[in-house]
Amino acid sequence: MDVELSLQQQVIQSTARDFFAAHCPLSRVRELEADDLGYCPELWRRMGELDWLGLTYPEALGGAGGELLDLFAIYLEMGRALVPSPHLASAVLVGETLLRGGSEPQRRELLPRLARGEAIAVPALLEPEGAYGPGGIQLAAAPEGSGYRLDGAKILVPFAHVAEEILVAARTGPGPDGVTLFLVPAGAPGVKAERQANIAGYPLFALLFEGARVPAAAAVGEVGRGFSLLEPVLDRAALLQCAEITGAGERMLEMSLHFARDRVQFGSPVGRYQAVQYLCSDIAIATHLTSLLARQAAWRADAGLPHRREVALAAAWASEAAQLVAHRAHEVQAGHGFMLENDLQLFTRRAKHWEYNLGDARYHRERVAAALEG
Repeated sequence: MDVELSLQQQVIQSTARDFFAAHCPLSRVRELEADDLGYCPELWRRMGELDWLGLTYPEALGGAGGELLDLFAIYLEMGRALVPSPHLASAVLVGETLLRGGSEPQRRELLPRLARGEAIAVPALLEPEGAYGPGGIQLAAAPEGSGYRLDGAKILVPFAHVAEEILVAARTGPGPDGVTLFLVPAGAPGVKAERQANIAGYPLFALLFEGARVPAAAAVGEVGRGFSLLEPVLDRAALLQCAEITGAGERMLEMSLHFARDRVQFGSPVGRYQAVQYLCSDIAIATHLTSLLARQAAWRADAGLPHRREVALAAAWASEAAQLVAHRAHEVQAGHGFMLENDLQLFTRRAKHWEYNLGDARYHRERVAAALEG
């Protein structure tokens, strides 16, 4: 097993680093947090031109036919730069779900537009109770006429204000799955959106469905088997989020080392003290292990090998590592890191989002236990 990035993937990573450094410095990230859109349409268009939006889609559907590790290389740099983008929501979660289970019209009409950046589609999964997984999906989809009526609420839906389509997970029956996915136009009657304040500075929304009607053709995949279709895509998204955490961890390590060398106390750089060195070592170890676990799982996914346990291990570790790395970086910088002028606080706030997004550590450890029992 060779989990190192290939030469081609290293080139992709280097290109992405230069691209984001030029077009999305941290000063731009700060500006976009205060912007209503929350992302840069021009940057999004350029990413489409580079084939990064449809990188893992087949060429026949407007993609580049790439592997998960190709996309992993880009996400390393998205994490380092804290790029605010609907990529994970649109290109990965919705796009790859349609790729795996969408009808021919859904795939043919929407996927090429997602790949070119001409359309954005986002998933609506989490509900106000906060439970992650199929058991937490209770928004009702009741048969009505030749379609379904949707009633319920979703929270923390990313970029809903710029989405053309929303992939809604709704309950159509009992059982461990009993979930069906529907493509719902963002502006459909009976769908209301409200922005939610959050520590990460992301554009997140609560969606209320009150008698929203969709035709039977809006279903994605088999009725009552929606979470089974969605779960492998959630695994891929979790690994890409691990890549973001890794990239952010590497950036925080660089910031910490820079501070330790330059900050002088009692006539000496603080980096000479073992306590500070231990903190930097903790950052390096946690970041490296996050990268190693995630690359192992991604390699197995690309090789067509079973990888659910490895994904859960990586996601559980990364969820906590995001917090550990941020905390250690703050201990190195002490009070400096809490100042809004300091870039470290940008990473700290994003790390809190990563801790719970796509399932927390407990959820993924339970998946590890289930995989071991199975």
